[in-house]
Amino acid sequence: MTFSSFDTLDATDLSFLRMVLEDVCAERALPLDGPEAADMARALVDWYLFGIRHPQQLKQMLSPLPAFLAS
Repeated sequence: MTFSSFDTLDATDLSFLRMVLEDVCAERALPLDGPEAADMARALVDWYLFGIRHPQQLKQMLSPLPAFLAS
């Protein structure tokens, strides 16, 4: 899912998103240079540009849906 936005990210935004990504990767024991981290980084940027700015909310957006909701 990609959101269209004319917003730009500055160094502060990127540092914040990197911190969230590092936290999620550490919690899930994933390498920062792996494909899962790259996918999560793209999703974090999309959700951030969509307007979700709280770290916990961003982390929740990366959590998979429970099986009963996905079907």
